[in-house]
Amino acid sequence: MSSRHRFALTLALALSSAVPAARAEEADGVRWNGAVPTLRLAEGGFTLRPTLRLDADAGSFFGQEEPGGYRSGVNIRRGRLGARGTILRDFSYTFTWEFGGSTPNDYGNLFEAQIAYAGIEGATIRAGAFTLQHLPDFAGPSFDLPFLERALISNVAGSLASGTSRAAIGVEGNGAVGGAGARWNASAYATGGVASTPDDERQRGFAGRAVLLAVDRPGVQLQFGLDGAVQLHPGTSPGPESVRLRDYPELRVDSRRFLDSASIRAGSAWAAGPEASARLGPVTLEGVWQRVAVDAASGPDPRFEGWYVQALVPLVGAPRERSAESGTWKRPAPRGEGGFPGALELGARYSTVDLRQGAQGSRQSILTAVLNWYPTERLRLAAQYENGRTAVAGGGPDQDFQAVGLRAAFNL
Repeated sequence: MSSRHRFALTLALALSSAVPAARAEEADGVRWNGAVPTLRLAEGGFTLRPTLRLDADAGSFFGQEEPGGYRSGVNIRRGRLGARGTILRDFSYTFTWEFGGSTPNDYGNLFEAQIAYAGIEGATIRAGAFTLQHLPDFAGPSFDLPFLERALISNVAGSLASGTSRAAIGVEGNGAVGGAGARWNASAYATGGVASTPDDERQRGFAGRAVLLAVDRPGVQLQFGLDGAVQLHPGTSPGPESVRLRDYPELRVDSRRFLDSASIRAGSAWAAGPEASARLGPVTLEGVWQRVAVDAASGPDPRFEGWYVQALVPLVGAPRERSAESGTWKRPAPRGEGGFPGALELGARYSTVDLRQGAQGSRQSILTAVLNWYPTERLRLAAQYENGRTAVAGGGPDQDFQAVGLRAAFNL
């Protein structure tokens, strides 16, 4: 086990010393919740249940006039196997190994190893390697994401000090404000490196999010918030200290990334900006803007930006509902309607990120439409269309592309 993995597991175990008061519990043994077994021991003082996640993707790129564009392909985007449960009732743990990957060439990494303490009302202390509640695309479960991939700016900003599999320790909280239905969510973390990415073990940063559900009325919900992240020590390995911002074209069937700032010698970097979301009748809206700044070792300090807006509308079934725990919008419940099994949802998103600085870097903009079908709570089928453009700094030709992506996803 590498020292980075040991660091994540040490953080995860550091919170497990307190013992809450015993409470009455159901009989020990194996109990089934549908197809999911749960093992109970020590009068409920220890529980364990398996976790399984499978996302199988296929994608086809076309409409590329310039040579050397994106390649079509297939990918096991997520192939996760693990376990989760509770210890002494107020502690929860999760361990997950990733057999899938971001690209067809990326398989077999630790995805999550964390422990959390929820014995404080309205707050959870979490430590280990996990996905941080920073930016809407990361704050909720990935199975609730309406598009095949997170927006470009979410991955670019999250790469500094948050994202998935990040070694971190922090606190997450939520609660009510006044008596008119307003609610708040907040999170703050001290972070290290990413479990699946090489670094010199000294990467350090901070990340956080704060949102307020300001209006909560029948048919109208309005939420506003701020997200921020700072990388104090890049910890690049191998090579000198540097920051490199890049992402895939919101479809992970090819390893090429044309949205790329190139490596920038730097001592630190930060990203910050507002978010807003709403549910107006059946329609769910969301928008995020982030400024990304790099403290370059020499020359001018680059300043980048990116944003996205998206809209979701149910075609069959109920609209999305807000999660009080994460301050995000949960996938629609597959209750069915008029004899149609499950829930059917239509979504659209426009996202753009500009990483150009002088003669290097690029800008990418993508318009996306998606159709989601949730036949059951554990199954999702999705079809997505993209129309994008990559503009390369230095006067190179724009690279247009179109793509169709398909996904079959199962979550246990």
